[in-house]
Amino acid sequence: MKNRATTCRWSGWSLLAIAALTACSSVEVPRERFFRLDLPAAKSPDPGRAGVLRVQDLQLGTALDSDCLLVQHGVLLEPRPLERWIAPLDRLVTDALVLGLSRARVCDLVKGSADSGSENWTLHGRIVEFGEARREGGAEARVTIELWLEERGALLFHDEFRIVEPIAGQGPEAAVAGLSTGLLRVVDGVVERMQQRGLFAAARPAVTTAAPR
Repeated sequence: MKNRATTCRWSGWSLLAIAALTACSSVEVPRERFFRLDLPAAKSPDPGRAGVLRVQDLQLGTALDSDCLLVQHGVLLEPRPLERWIAPLDRLVTDALVLGLSRARVCDLVKGSADSGSENWTLHGRIVEFGEARREGGAEARVTIELWLEERGALLFHDEFRIVEPIAGQGPEAAVAGLSTGLLRVVDGVVERMQQRGLFAAARPAVTTAAPR
């Protein structure tokens, strides 16, 4: 009888263990998700475009040096541990900036830092702010990039391009969409600044007219 009772107790514990394991297996385990920035669309080319622009790799502030998406509450930064960038943030932003300026079609060529050949202008910069900020009025995407443009070592302009874009929707997807839009507006700001200074027109070859006979 004793052995039979012991066997029954072990059978009971076994059934409970199996039931617990079955219950655990039905719970979905959180998974990491990886995000990239939206790629800018190509615009109609300027028929008189000229000049070559080189974009150097952007520097990244220490506070932003994380592969996680960041949420800001005042001075507090919180990482989203399961939502990550697909590549280092400085690399993603630099690549998107190069592609955005290239697809703006306002100069002959936009190069990265490692591309060979010469250039008319060199764009340097650092990422000051890049993430979601939550306020009482709602969430917003904040993109702040300090940029300075040089022409053969001479400084042409140095400014901060700061964009605050309201986030439409909830979750990391909406935040990434807002950040992508903010970065595209920075691209537009750089192009506008170069156009205001007449840099693209100045890079065009001088037109020579034949002397009358």
